[in-house]
Amino acid sequence: MKGSGVSALAQGSVPLRALPVFPASPGGVLLLRSPPVKILVLTNLFPPHHAGTEDFRCQAIADNLRLRGHEVRVLTSTHGMNNARRDGPVERRLLLNGAFGHPLEEDIGPLQEIETANHAALREQIAEFQPAVVHVFSLRGLSKSLIYGLHHARLPVVYDVADTWLAEDVRNDPWLRWWNHPGSNGQRTLKEWTGQRGKLDTIAPTRFMPGCDRIPELYGDDASAPEPNSISAFRFDRLYFCSQMLKQATEEAGFKVSHADVIPPGIATQNYVGDVKPADVPMERLLFAAKLNRASGLLTAVKALQLLLGRGRRASLTIYGKGDSDYIAQTRSIIAVQKLPVEFLSVSNLHRDLPALFRQHDCLLHCAEEPEPYFLTPMEAMACGLPVIGTALGGTCELFRHGDNALLFAPGDPEDLASRIEELQAQPALRCQIAENALTEMQSQCNETVMVDRIEAYLETSLQMW
Repeated sequence: MKGSGVSALAQGSVPLRALPVFPASPGGVLLLRSPPVKILVLTNLFPPHHAGTEDFRCQAIADNLRLRGHEVRVLTSTHGMNNARRDGPVERRLLLNGAFGHPLEEDIGPLQEIETANHAALREQIAEFQPAVVHVFSLRGLSKSLIYGLHHARLPVVYDVADTWLAEDVRNDPWLRWWNHPGSNGQRTLKEWTGQRGKLDTIAPTRFMPGCDRIPELYGDDASAPEPNSISAFRFDRLYFCSQMLKQATEEAGFKVSHADVIPPGIATQNYVGDVKPADVPMERLLFAAKLNRASGLLTAVKALQLLLGRGRRASLTIYGKGDSDYIAQTRSIIAVQKLPVEFLSVSNLHRDLPALFRQHDCLLHCAEEPEPYFLTPMEAMACGLPVIGTALGGTCELFRHGDNALLFAPGDPEDLASRIEELQAQPALRCQIAENALTEMQSQCNETVMVDRIEAYLETSLQMW
């Protein structure tokens, strides 16, 4: 496959029997190793122009696949730039609409310009790079019609779904909604009668196939939740989710993804190295590291600290993160009035700051009050030997096991959180045990190498199936 595109596989010039079978990886996954392939990564944001952990995760996967000998090119947006630009193997050409600070365009004229530009960029990259497989990450803020464009390109496509762009954002895509809304639309009707829609489908698709002109269960004004796995207007042959929670949410949104795999996120454990603190070291320095907004549960942590101090316990809290300025101001006011031992740290570089912070503290408080597909910070803290007290919401339901690798408390309940902190302070043996269990698990099962092994195997299996 080296130096070739998908055509070699499609035409059978690379027989499947020529692909060697390697032993199972440490995670127990059978690795079907093929020669290096060309992989086109399609995503909305890519460092250094980023907005969160999903972007760094995409970069880590792309870099690891490249280190394994694959030729990887990234097609992403112009976010953070004035014009399109090529940064080595990264093409920054796609236009964002209504996300990450970019205005939402809903008028059909400008919408068509955005869609046409994005599909032209994709077609040009496929023609120039000739990828063997397209690896799609988040389409949040990007044209969801790219799903149709990829299907029409007749290439093997693998979707990596690590946020809610599929479960929630496809429903709100302005381009697909304009064309597939079941209500009356004179301008659309005219375009359909005159054949303009059919011509447009070749440059900026509006539907899965001719005849599939409306999707009332997804784009109707009064559409109730569709039946799970019922929407046939989108096709995802090969995809995997970062958590079972996200897969289930996508199924419940109506998309046919019951066949999808789940590949949990991994962490670069070589960057998060630490020892479990001995039982005779008191647990006093608490760390809160998250995006600082109401969903983070920061006020719950502050109130729990106040309760601990009122009971004569020794404790302090360090807060690390950026977020909602009004919420941070409210929290600072409470801290000042109560004269609590709390320190706010400025955020410089997450990858550089966090490992040192973990080693300087005695416990991480993960107080999220809304579900998210996954949380990397608790995993990173565990890899540094830090005990974690957290809430089981979303992806953490699949990570935390109460009394085994973490302690759990009820979301938004400072009394329950204070009790869990006291429990670890009073039982140093328990604290050491859960920290040791978590550290072992992160190093052996959740490291980045194991995760990329599984993703590489999934990509290679997708090529063989194709």
